[in-house]
Amino acid sequence: MNRPFQRIVIVVLALLLVIPAGILGIGQLTGGSGDPTAGTATESTEDPRPTMDPADQTPRPEVARPEAPAVMKEQTAEGAQATLTYLLDSYTYMMTTGDTSLWEASIDQDCSVCTSFLDNATTLHEQDGYLVGGEFTVHGTTFEGTGEPPASGTVVADFEEAESTLVDDPSRVPYSLESVSGQLSAKLVWDGSSWRVADMSLTPDEDSAASDAGGASDAGSAG
Repeated sequence: MNRPFQRIVIVVLALLLVIPAGILGIGQLTGGSGDPTAGTATESTEDPRPTMDPADQTPRPEVARPEAPAVMKEQTAEGAQATLTYLLDSYTYMMTTGDTSLWEASIDQDCSVCTSFLDNATTLHEQDGYLVGGEFTVHGTTFEGTGEPPASGTVVADFEEAESTLVDDPSRVPYSLESVSGQLSAKLVWDGSSWRVADMSLTPDEDSAASDAGGASDAGSAG
């Protein structure tokens, strides 16, 4: 008998994946927070994917907890840039282990996009799921701030996200996600002791956008 399962929306920065309905696309993050409920959704239905023995599942990798650089505590452009880079560096750790503490320490509580990542990481962990791969490489960052020293500003990061495997249910065939690259723009604010991300939006490059559009049907089906 097919048991009901909980659909979860996994935000993979460059991809918004609705399991198992398919990929809505990178446009969900373009333009910032938007709908505060856009990052989470649940629905009871039957999972159409083939079952598999959890013993044969792609194993959960060991991911080291990344250390926060000291410059993040500086009210400087370098501190703001390091904060966003650290957020990306710690993404795979969060999605693999379910430990959201690093993100919680680096985001503003009013950032709806940010909290959607936390919610989905928690939901994935509660379902014994995890991400394999998906590491981010930041090739460069820029900062434009307000004030001296800056109290707020925008960091733009050129990034690549490696391909990954999303195991949302150990008893089902996992999803394969392609690599993505683009630019991430984030608003940051200084809270008196550290920088916090207050909003994020994504501008993918043309190759990634085409790949995302072409991969929707593949990600929405088992295999």
